[in-house]
This record gives sequence, C-alpha cells and structure tokens, in this order.
Amino acid sequence: METSDIPRRIRRLEFRARRAVNEFAPGAYRSLFRGQGMEFAEVREFQTGDDARIIDWRATARIGHPVVKRFVEERELTLMLLVDGSASCRCGHVRERLLELAAVFAFSALRNHDRVGAMLFSSQPEVVVPPGQGRHQGHRLLRELLLHEPAGNGTDLGAALATAQAAARRGTVFVLLSDFLDRGFDNALWRAALRHDVVAVRVHSTGAQALPPGLLISLADAESADTAMVETKADRAALSQAVAQRGERIDQRLRAGGAEVLAIGEHEDPVPRLARFLARRRHARTEPRLRGRRR
Repeated sequence: METSDIPRRIRRLEFRARRAVNEFAPGAYRSLFRGQGMEFAEVREFQTGDDARIIDWRATARIGHPVVKRFVEERELTLMLLVDGSASCRCGHVRERLLELAAVFAFSALRNHDRVGAMLFSSQPEVVVPPGQGRHQGHRLLRELLLHEPAGNGTDLGAALATAQAAARRGTVFVLLSDFLDRGFDNALWRAALRHDVVAVRVHSTGAQALPPGLLISLADAESADTAMVETKADRAALSQAVAQRGERIDQRLRAGGAEVLAIGEHEDPVPRLARFLARRRHARTEPRLRGRRR
C-alpha cells in the first residue's frame, strides 16, 4: 500500500466506524463487558422501595437481615484488539472486513472514554499498540494496522493471547478478529477467559463457493504452501453445507473456550450483525442475573 494513501484510508475507516457506532442502540457498546461496565461498591441494607430482585441472599443469610449490593459504573475500561494478519486473512475481502470491524470497536471504546490498544499477529505477535485514549490513539491504531505487512503467513492465536495477557490488567476485554483457521489455541483461550472478557469475531471467506463446478484445479494453502489437486463440486448445496459445518465446529470450539462468538461473512455488512449481537448479549447478561436473584 502506498504511504500517501494511508490518510485517506484512515479517514474512510473512521467515517464508516463512526457512522456504525451512531447506529447502535444506547448502551449497546457497554453490553460487551462483563457486568455491563459496573463494579461492586458496597453492601447496604434493603430499603423500602428497593426491587426485591437485587437482594444479595448469601449476604442476607450471613448478616441476618436483607441487604443489597450497590454497583457503580466503571470509570475506565480497556479494550484490546487482536487482529489476525495471517495469509488466510489476507485473501479476498477478509482483511478489509477485519480492519473495518477493528475500527468500529476502537471508536466505540474511544467514544465512551475507554482505553483501546491493538495487536497484529500472524505466526507470532508482530505489532503492539499499547492501550490509550483519544482520537489520536484511534488514528495511530489504524495507521499501524494499515501500514504493517505481516512477516509470517501462519496463525498462532495461542502465542498472541499469551503475549497480550502478560501485559493486560485483569478485566481487559479481548476482541479476537480472525478466521480462526488455527489449532492448539484452546488452552490459551480458556486461560484468557478466566481473567478477561473475550469476544471472538470470526470473519469467514466464501470465495471457494464461487468456483464453477466440474473443474480440476491446483490449490495452494496460503499459510503452509502445501498444494493439492481438487475437483470443484457440482453440488453447490453440499459445498455450502460443508463450509457451514466447519464454521459451526469452530464456533463451538470458541464457545467451549469461554468466548462470545460472532460470525460474519467477508461480503456481509457487519453493522447490522454487530448491532444484533450486542442486543442479544445485553439481554442474555441481564436476564440470568435477575433470575438468579429471585432464588
């Protein structure tokens, strides 16, 4: 990419990101975080007019009279974007979609006066932008992601998570932006989810489904450089089903590791999908907590 094109690309990404953020429902961004951006302040006595659903029953049994927990909104949260720069994520429109999503998350955080940082990784962590605040931080982050040419072709999400965790304070929100065509990251993901809130955004390519049927073609793995002769399937439905099933297996693996999962196609408009994801997550995080307090 020409260096002279960077300012234009940054302005374009910022414009699209800010427009996307404006379309989210109020509070949607905060629903990304465990506890909805609230931290424990104190236990106080239950007062007339309080909702019975907020009674802390364990503390009530211990103290002997009804008490409730009071929460206050956290002043500052930290968002860390882990962006996959491997060869498979540089194919088709996957990289463009990953950068757009990174911009949306970054400017959502900055709009809420939170700190945001980023890491670009491939077969190893390559670029780290420490968390910061302000519009300049957003521009710096996008500039690094746009300018850097990854040195590796492979994917090592486990190494990226381990490196990010070593420098992150507890409660950091990790947003993983990748196609997740990797193995061996399960333990690293599980350890990260124990201490942090983890959101996995899987951007998947649909390029193989556009191939005409009945062709014998030579394919090369973008990351390993292995080659194979493959006959394109005449049954498009079977191919689509196989691709969807692989995606479902990846999503199940991510959820088993403790991550919230959002899957987006490379040609999809990510904003409506992201808005629905935030709304579902916000609802899911509110209802179980209220149901638990009724017991």
